[in-house]
Amino acid sequence: MSLQIEINESAYSKNFENLLLSQDRYIVAFGGRGSGKTDTFYLKYLLELFQPYEFKLAYINKEKTNIRDQQYAGFKRVAQRTGLYEYLHFSEGTYKIVNPENGNALVPKGMDDPEKTKGLDGITTIWWDEINKGTKEDFTALNKLLRSPQAEYLQFALSFNPVSENHWLRALFFEEKNGYELNERFSRKGYLHHSTYQDNEFINQKEYLETLLADNYDQSSIDCDVYGIWGNPKKGNLFINTFKKEKHVPPVPYLFDRSLYTYISVDFNVNPMTALVLQTDLHLRKIRIINEFRDFDSDIYKLCDWIDRNYNTRDLFITGDSSGNNRHSYSKGSLSGYQIIQNQLKLNFTQIKAMKGKPAGYVQSKRLIGNAFFARHPDMSISNAPFLVEDLESVSIRPSGDMDKTSDPSQSHLLDCLLDGLYSITRGNVKNIPN
Repeated sequence: MSLQIEINESAYSKNFENLLLSQDRYIVAFGGRGSGKTDTFYLKYLLELFQPYEFKLAYINKEKTNIRDQQYAGFKRVAQRTGLYEYLHFSEGTYKIVNPENGNALVPKGMDDPEKTKGLDGITTIWWDEINKGTKEDFTALNKLLRSPQAEYLQFALSFNPVSENHWLRALFFEEKNGYELNERFSRKGYLHHSTYQDNEFINQKEYLETLLADNYDQSSIDCDVYGIWGNPKKGNLFINTFKKEKHVPPVPYLFDRSLYTYISVDFNVNPMTALVLQTDLHLRKIRIINEFRDFDSDIYKLCDWIDRNYNTRDLFITGDSSGNNRHSYSKGSLSGYQIIQNQLKLNFTQIKAMKGKPAGYVQSKRLIGNAFFARHPDMSISNAPFLVEDLESVSIRPSGDMDKTSDPSQSHLLDCLLDGLYSITRGNVKNIPN
């Protein structure tokens, strides 16, 4: 006998009731941040696990490494909140979620997996949250997998923020002259839902609006995140749009200051390898970029020599890209990039301040922190770093929210150094930036 599940109406937003019940072939749910649409999908598909018909969901993430901390953690949280957790099996190794009574399952899949469609036989539903980070080709490949003849219904659910009028989602699903209405191809078999933070009765909407406005520094981002309106980034929309050369590049450049802490932020790229020297005080009241390094041979030993010649290695910290924890083509033996630097400069382990991995939403977080520093920090400056300034004035943002690195392969790496360094000294929290 199947377990009968009843969910109290207080467990979900009334604004999402039709989405919760939809069995349409396509669900297109989009809008601003904080609306509650993602939690609605968690609840929707957890409930489907208890239905008497066959149900197998593939829940998708662009990056496999983010599944545990994003969707899998979300399913667990909502299952615990609603009392469903004890009836389900959560696999901490595979992140698969199964109802052992009937075999219905939620199966994770990362689109950066070379065998991204392997193991998805017999799926009846696909849900891709933040599908704006994927491609049209990804969507097409997954959609072809929905063909199970045993399915009660087949469904592809998409949830996303409308980051750009130029995005493939806008062109594929919506009317050409109306970005808030499904086109003829999808309207007959699709359900469209638009929402903003004002549709979420479970949050303090006034406080959340203040948070959203603090997180955004250009009108296109405000339109998207706050109002759920399609973003319209101007051509060349900069990744860091609060940098002002006349304000942040002093006429007389700053030099090394022994009274300040010294951080060297490294980007471990094949071509070029780059590094920035950042100085600050204990309370981050001064932020001074005082030098830059670029080497098109990507010789890490040359970088070490440059650091050793110019700085007192007993009084500095090394930070930067988490990929420095991996072996690279320049590695000798089994050492990582950071281990080579530590050995060559005779540093102790406390002087290495690198992350072991990238947390969920890392690119967006470091962009927020970088923009916040340039927008409101009272003493932020860049000296002796012309290539960094060039990055700041030219590297743009892609519709997915990532940094556009396609125009010039030699660019953006010093900007990565800067943002990794700022993320490190603030411990990833924009609230640690002094006004």
